[in-house]
Amino acid sequence: MKAMNYTFKNMTINHIQVEECTQLAEIEVEFTQGKVCIETTLILGSTDLNKLFALLNTKGLSISLTDDFDCFSTYEGDIYTLDFSKKNWDEIQIEQFCPLNQVKQIRA
Repeated sequence: MKAMNYTFKNMTINHIQVEECTQLAEIEVEFTQGKVCIETTLILGSTDLNKLFALLNTKGLSISLTDDFDCFSTYEGDIYTLDFSKKNWDEIQIEQFCPLNQVKQIRA
């Protein structure tokens, strides 16, 4: 894993998973770096997740934890998942996403 400050350009979201116990979100995304398309998972805190939701809101998506996410209960708390392709949102592109905090990135 690598910590980084970065602006993600032309990013599409495939999947979001939020774990109640850690207050972290794993975001499976695709973005371009130069001419290369990169598929990866970003680990975001609540501030940057809210910033991402605000950007999606400008694209016409109003995401609700109760209406849009599936919830799975575990012994350590709930896990919420949102598959963008199931909602037909997998073509929505965010031109620039610049997190406020350093992003932990898991490269595939």
